[in-house]
Amino acid sequence: MTRSGRSFGPPAVLAVSAGILLSWKPVLLGILGLVALLVWGLWTPSRLNYALFAVLFLVPVTADPGYPAKPVWMVLLTATAIALFGRLQRFHPDKPFASVGMLVMALPAAGAVAALVHWHGPKDLIFALAPFVCYAVIAWHVVEEARQDPEALKSLARAFAWVGVPVALLAIYQRVTGTWPILDELATSNAFTSSAGAGRSVGTIGHPIVYGTYCMMSMCVAITLRGRLWQLPFAAGAVGLLLSGSRSAWIGTACAAVVWYLAQRRKVTRRGLVLVAVSLAVGAVVVVARPRPLRGTIDLVASRLTNLTGSSSATARYSRSETALSGLRQGFDTVLFGQGPEAHVRFFQEVGIGDHLAQTFDNSFLTLWYDLGLITLLPFLAILVALFVRSKSLTARLLVVGIAVQIYFFDFYLWPCAAAALILAAGLAIARDSSETTLPPRDTRASANVPLARPG
Repeated sequence: MTRSGRSFGPPAVLAVSAGILLSWKPVLLGILGLVALLVWGLWTPSRLNYALFAVLFLVPVTADPGYPAKPVWMVLLTATAIALFGRLQRFHPDKPFASVGMLVMALPAAGAVAALVHWHGPKDLIFALAPFVCYAVIAWHVVEEARQDPEALKSLARAFAWVGVPVALLAIYQRVTGTWPILDELATSNAFTSSAGAGRSVGTIGHPIVYGTYCMMSMCVAITLRGRLWQLPFAAGAVGLLLSGSRSAWIGTACAAVVWYLAQRRKVTRRGLVLVAVSLAVGAVVVVARPRPLRGTIDLVASRLTNLTGSSSATARYSRSETALSGLRQGFDTVLFGQGPEAHVRFFQEVGIGDHLAQTFDNSFLTLWYDLGLITLLPFLAILVALFVRSKSLTARLLVVGIAVQIYFFDFYLWPCAAAALILAAGLAIARDSSETTLPPRDTRASANVPLARPG
């Protein structure tokens, strides 16, 4: 075979094979591409972190192309395996194994204690604690990576903020067509299809609320870590946030914006006033004029903002909170140790609430308290408070506030994308934002003695 044949033969065979797969099994081609990208990402420790967050942020747990287990467990176990492999790559016998990143292990440890008090069998124990163990291992890895190279983690955060740009284009397509390509075909339930989405967009995430979390993350990263053309990922995040129709993400983003504003040295600037005035004017014109391409989006936002406290979703949360609190008031042991692992699952399977909405408490803090008691809830709250108070990073503070507010309105434990945003905040918490770096104090006395011009 000639040299040219050897050079072009393998790529030609690969291209023909890809074409056949694309026409025969396009989903299989996508899976093989993701596997190849994952293998490439695991080759070095720096790439590994990108592969880790790509799995957590971008792989939907609402779609099942034929996994041997439920998609959420495939994502969680894959991400945990990547994190453990990353720790193995960084392992050195001369360095201490224990580190500050392991403090997050206190959460599943506390949960195990609560589960032993109200024992319901090993199956419930495993399913209740497995997500916390996975997130603890991943957070340990991310924090250690951030300690070793803070700038690399900030570059990673900027990169995934930029990933939000093509995802926002997909969200626009979903809004225009009223469909969720591929996600509709592979959905694990009709509740995770565009027919149940009421015109809302989900990006690649598979759920509008969690897509709203991703958009909030990209906006917080863009406005604090900046970088070249940071306005583009910020705008893409804002568009996606709007199209997600996620009121919890809107509230979380608003709270994060307040924290960002309070952190600014100059609270009022001419540029800021002009920007706010122009934004309000443009928004008012769009709402009044109702241009045809934006009419559906305007109606979506208006419907989501109508009767916030009296809507069916709000009243359902009121009844769920009352139900959970009444179960916790049964005795001191239920307050301290909860009703037992997976107690909320058993309640909604055996009793339930007949409002035809999601059979969850829709409150991450209340669900954790109901299942595993104050003994587990308090360490979780302590982690959030410590991340906010002790953080050197404004980005981390915005993410902690935004996510803590949002998860008050939904259960995030089996949504890896939402948990990944909080884990990213934990890693950024030990790194100072570029915009926050300060110059050394200037010696004015020395500068005062420097002549303005050379004499003579």
